[in-house]
Formats: sequence, structure tokens, C-alpha cells
Amino acid sequence: MNQQATVSVETIRQAVVAAGSSLYRDGIRPVADFPAKPDGLFLQQRSGEYSEFVHYMASMGRTFKLGLDIGVASGGQTKFLRDWCPIERTIVADLGIQHEFPHWARIKKTVRSKIELELIGDSHSRRTYDALQPYKGQIDFSFIDGDHSYGGVMRDIMLAHELFEPGAIMVLHDTIVVPDVARAYEEIKAHPDFEVLWHSKGEFGITVFRVLRPAKPVPYWRHWLAYGVGPKTLWKTLKKPFKRKKKKST
Repeated sequence: MNQQATVSVETIRQAVVAAGSSLYRDGIRPVADFPAKPDGLFLQQRSGEYSEFVHYMASMGRTFKLGLDIGVASGGQTKFLRDWCPIERTIVADLGIQHEFPHWARIKKTVRSKIELELIGDSHSRRTYDALQPYKGQIDFSFIDGDHSYGGVMRDIMLAHELFEPGAIMVLHDTIVVPDVARAYEEIKAHPDFEVLWHSKGEFGITVFRVLRPAKPVPYWRHWLAYGVGPKTLWKTLKKPFKRKKKKST
């Protein structure tokens, strides 16, 4: 059993604060409710909410084989979670343009997991899709915190959904504070392939799902449209601008 499972939420919260917050683009104001540190992890989290999440994950007493983190920014969350919840191998996908991303080069050297693959670029691209195909049925953990638009987060969920093994854990970040992610959360919550295990009551929103069934593979163009997960509302939204106006009969 994971020895970290018996650690208290307060102990983890103190470790979060010690790790240091992320900064806004002005390089002065901390994003979180604790100060930043020059050599810290630059966590984009609220200390109470995030420590409760990490405690929940540690309390599972589970060692994950292969994790997929989509949207890592500094990589602080990727590193911190693996300090408390064992994940043997890790794949990261990130656009590489977030202002805290340069810290990843330093932080990744301290991650307690073998970095299996780094995909720096658009997680919705054909390149990323093709690179992840060999891992179908192997992903047993994913933390999704990338594109926060509705279409973007749905594409990332679709991508991971086909790669999961049954019983995998999927985490969505910002399921309260970002309206588009909250919308995706509501749709995935109603999807028969997912079960909500834990949902934070904090400011940002962190939700832990169990994957009951992986998705059947669909062509890449379906991923590009983010069609196939949850209700078909996005498909209707995407089709709407392309509809030709009917000419009025004279």
C-alpha cells in the first residue's frame, strides 16, 4: 500500500505552500493563496483544494503504471502529485507557450516518474494523435488541464478516452471556475463511460472520474471536431456556421 495514504491533508497543504505558487504574467502577483518561490514548482492551485485532491489520490493506495498529463505549464503539478501518488511512467503533452513553461526543463528532472514521452505542441494535432496510438489500452491515469475552451477540453477528453484501460482515473481541472470546462464536466458526468469519484468544493474545481469503459477508436477527423463524447451539442454548434441560409421564396 502507498505509505503516503496515511499522511494528513494539513501535512500535504504545508508541502503545497512550501512548493510555491505560480505567478501571473506580471511576474509579481501569485496565482494562488500562497507565495511564489524563485526555485519552486509554480503551482497553479489553491492550497486547500489541491491538498485535498492530492490526499484523495494518495488515499487510493494505488500505484499507476502510465500517466498522461495534458497541459503541464511549469510541470509543478506533474511533479508534486507524483511525490504523493506513485505513477511509474509519464507522458506529457503541452503547447509549450505558457509563461511558466520554461520552468519545466528544471522541474522535470525531479519528477518521480520515468518521462516516457514529451509532446510539445498542440494536443489536438495529428502529430500528437499519432504519437499516442501505441499507448492505447495502457493509460491508467490522466490529468487534463490544457485547452480551457469547451471544444478544446472535449478534444483532450476524447484523446485520452481512447487510450484508457478500464478502471483508469481521469482528472479534470478548473471544473468550477472556467465556464467551458464546467460545461464539459456536466456532460462527462452524464456519460455512461465515466463515474465521478470525487469533486472538490474549492474555487478552481478538481474532479476525479473513474473510466468504466474506454472509447471505441474513431477517425482523427472526429477528434478534430470533438464529436463523440457526451451529448452532440458541440457538433450542432460547429455545423451551425456552415449552414447556408435558405433563400426566401418569392
